[in-house]
Amino acid sequence: MISLSESRFSVKLITKGDIRMANICDAELLNKTISEGNLVMHISPDYFGGEVVGLDEALKIVEETPILNLAGNNIVSKVIEANFASPRAVREIGCVKFLMIFKFKHTKPKSKNSKSATQQTEH
Repeated sequence: MISLSESRFSVKLITKGDIRMANICDAELLNKTISEGNLVMHISPDYFGGEVVGLDEALKIVEETPILNLAGNNIVSKVIEANFASPRAVREIGCVKFLMIFKFKHTKPKSKNSKSATQQTEH
């Protein structure tokens, strides 16, 4: 349960096949429009709206999710403090911080010519 004094974040989780993505924003930004010069960003409930969670749950989602879109000074600052991203990756629009995170898994490609251990030892 979230206490009234705790930071609140709106989280929308999206799964397509084996790809998981999370859009997280400071809850108070939901449905707000932010602008800077000709650039206008709407923090849309369609994109960011979802379950409202506290900081611990938001950081758990950040840790477990490979693709993240973050909007808001609070969530972005907490993610940077937790060392999930570099401050150099943060973009500010109209004094609001935005951050995108993509985590890549490194796997060894399977050799086209490799045989299983049993196939290699059979004669």
